[in-house]
This record gives sequence, structure tokens and C-alpha cells, in this order.
Amino acid sequence: MILVLCLVIFASPTGSAKATGFSDVSSFKKEIDYLTQLGVINGYNDGTFRPSVKLTRAQAVVMIMRAIGMPESNSFIKDPGFDDVGPSKFGYREIAVATSAMIISGKSSTQFDPNGNITRAEMAKVISKAFKLKGVYVSGFTDVSTGYWASSFISSLAANNITVGYSDGTFQPKQPIDRAQFSAFLARIMKPIFRPSTGSPAHTVLDIPVESSIIDLEKDPHKPVVYYLDSKSKSLVRLDLATRDKKVIGLRHPAEKLVEKNGKLFVTQLIQSRSPFNSMKTQKGIINVYDSDDLALIKEVDVNIDPYDIAVDDTETLLISSGSDQGYQAEIQTYNWRTSEKLSFVNVPTQQLIELSPAQNRLYSIETSHYTGRIVTFSLAGGKLESAPTDPRYFDTMKLRGYTQMTPGGKVMYNGDGTAYALSTVPSEDLAPLGKLATPFRTMTFNEAAKKFYLADRTESISVYDNDTLDPYATLNAYGRVDRLVYVKELGELYAFTKFKYEGAKEETLLLERFQLRK
Repeated sequence: MILVLCLVIFASPTGSAKATGFSDVSSFKKEIDYLTQLGVINGYNDGTFRPSVKLTRAQAVVMIMRAIGMPESNSFIKDPGFDDVGPSKFGYREIAVATSAMIISGKSSTQFDPNGNITRAEMAKVISKAFKLKGVYVSGFTDVSTGYWASSFISSLAANNITVGYSDGTFQPKQPIDRAQFSAFLARIMKPIFRPSTGSPAHTVLDIPVESSIIDLEKDPHKPVVYYLDSKSKSLVRLDLATRDKKVIGLRHPAEKLVEKNGKLFVTQLIQSRSPFNSMKTQKGIINVYDSDDLALIKEVDVNIDPYDIAVDDTETLLISSGSDQGYQAEIQTYNWRTSEKLSFVNVPTQQLIELSPAQNRLYSIETSHYTGRIVTFSLAGGKLESAPTDPRYFDTMKLRGYTQMTPGGKVMYNGDGTAYALSTVPSEDLAPLGKLATPFRTMTFNEAAKKFYLADRTESISVYDNDTLDPYATLNAYGRVDRLVYVKELGELYAFTKFKYEGAKEETLLLERFQLRK
């Protein structure tokens, strides 16, 4: 990692690295052990770490700038004009680049004070600007006024859980920062699991490895359990968020969708390449049925369709849309999974998203490829689909997004472009537009008891909406870009599966972040 080189100045002039267990370390032990095991920082030959040794301004800038990257050519480096930092001095290049980027400034126009101790306030500014931290720590610190020059930087540091300040509610901005404190800051930036819980709601990263390429996820309706599919490893995962127990099984074929119903998991299996030239006559696929507790395979159900999306009603009738074919020759088919009997079909365009009403009597088919977007309604009775009368609607978007979500009560359906539609068995009222949310979204989850819902759109921001007004009124900040949101009513907690890129890493890592909403 880049940081391995940038932190060698932490080493003792006579010291050698020690992996863990420094005799003089009590605070920030996990963070210091983590950086030591990486070879990022070293202890001394006498087995000490000397956590209280103060950091100089030059040392801090060198570490930060090498962490975020320096230009390879000196032609891009402008002399900062400090009399006490010449080209031959330690940290000259880094100080020059950091000053030019306005990450740090000198004590005056001609003095940088490279050997002076860097204060906690100065470090907050350097870290916030270098790593582009954003956010506001609403609680604040008693010794940091809103007019203080470093107030916004300290606030963003706390908002991202890099610091919690001191137990008396202060930040002590003028105090020099030491080796232990800086180790904590750095480790928390590198690995969010070290970030302590701060703010309201409390926000932490769980120490649970999560597969990197989740393509579908569903919460158990009665337990604090989530099930998800990972495309990279071709696996089905059961994760208990209360006990942290995790079970993983491999899949023979690629899978895209899963549904939980009556203690069973229904998982689509693709056994042929998806193609517009695969007519309904040549299509085939498999639906695997698993026990939701132990993931034991109950049955493989052969279906005459290339499964794209799936829904399951209370009688466990399978409703499957086709991922191949073109035009209106594709279908949505229904099956009795126990007998593999095909019960009915309706013609639709290919690759339809389908949403089944909680009353189990209406199915909505959402087309996202048409230039205006379309939603078509079907009735469902006895496992058979039929066209349902609905007043023609013009959907106010050039293209409906490939994500839809129905409210738990089945009264509203949201599309990922932000539009909301009323749902009703009365044709004149069904799919009536209710308005548009302030933001589009990629993932959504509901907190029925609090009459809230949460949504995100591949950024670090989670918008909190009011169920009745459809207005946003709060924002939660995740560490990584939000991929999936799940509200767990049994625990009163919101979970975010997020994509986070560690400093120096080539690929993103999936984090599991928790917001403890219950007071």
C-alpha cells in the first residue's frame, strides 16, 4: 500500500518493527496493531511504541500527501515560498504540493514552521481537505465555536466518525497531536471498521466479511435475517444480523433474483445465454427452492422460460418474466413448483420487472426499455394471470428506471426515477401519479412503525422520507457508496451494504454499515 512508504518516519532511528503488543499502548491499541501488522508504523527496540511523542507539521504533511498521491514530475511543483522549507529540506515537495492545493497553509507567507508540532485543529483541516470529507457533526464540541477557523473541518471529521473528541465534550483543537492519536485517525480512514459510533443515530461498520458482487437481496419478513445472491462467487448467502451467523452455499448456475415465501427461498437459475433470438419455444431455466433456515435444497424446478424476474404468491405459485426474446412475444408465466406444471401465461415485452400486490390479486409488469416507459396490470386468481382493466396512463419520464418498489401495504409503487403511483383495484384510480420524489434512487427500504422510508442512489447519502408527504427531511451519511438498504424492524436498525475503496486499493470493498435508529 502507498501508506507503507509514507509512514516510515514513524520508525525509531534505532528501532525495528514489532507486530503487536506494545508494552506502553492502551488507547487505540487495535488501530496501532493494525498499522503495525501492515508494516506502516514501527515500534522501538525496547518494545515500546511511545504513543505520546508529538508529530511535526512536516511529518504530518509528508504522510498525508504520500497517502493521497504525489505528482511524478517536479515540473508540476511550485515553490511555496517559505524561508524555512528549502528544496533540500525534508518534506519540501509534499509541503509545496499541499500548500498549492490549499490543504495546509504556512504560519505566515514566508514561514511554514516544519518542525513545529501540528495541532489537532490543523490535522483536522489537513485530513478533511486531503480526503475530501464532508458532513456536519450536529452535536458539536463545547470548545469549538461555529466561528472558529477550523470548525467546519473538525465537524466533518466527527461527522465521518474519524474522531469522537474527549469524554467531557471537548475537542481540544489547540493541543498537539501525538503518534497514537494520528494512528487512530489514519487507521479509521483506511479501514472504517475502526471508526467509533458517534452521533444520532449511532453509526458503525460491522466486522463481517461481505461478498463483493451482490445482485439481489431480500429480508426475511419475520426474522432479522437477510438473504442475498453473489454473482462473482455464484453463491447464496443467509446472514443473521442479530447473531452474525452466516451460511453460504454454492450455485451450479448463475442466479439473478430470489424471493422468500413461507420459509422457502426461490432462486432463479440461468442455464442458457440470454439472447433476443431465444424465442419462447426454445427458452428454458431452473428455479431452485431452498429451506430458508439451513439453505437445504428442496427441489429444482424446470421451467420453459429464461427467468428474468420472479414473484411468489401465498400459495407459492411462481410468477416468472422472460429475459430473452424481443417484441411482445416474450411472456410472464405461472407455475406450480411442486408439480412443475405451467398454469398460465400472458404476452409482454422482454425483461419485465414484476411486482405482486400484498392482496395477491394483481401483478404489475414494468417495462423500462420503451422510450416512455410502461406499466401493465394483470389480475391473478387460482394461479392464473389475465389482463386487468386500467385507465391508460402516461408515465412522466422518458424511461422508467430498472428498479421498482411497492410499499408493504401495497398502496403505492415507486420507480427508481423517483415517480410514485397509487395502486388500487379500481381501474380509474390504479397507477394514478402521486408525484415525484426529490431524488432518483437505486435502493429503498421502509420503516412502517415510524412512517419513514429510506433511499439512496449509489452515493454516500441516504435520504430519509416521510411516508405521508413524500418529502425528504433528513440525511444519513454512509462511509461508502450505498448499494443496498435494509431496515430490520426486529432490531430497530438500518443496514447499508456499501462500496468503499481503501486508500491504495485497486478495487472497492463491500462494507456492512449499521445505523441504530431505536433510542
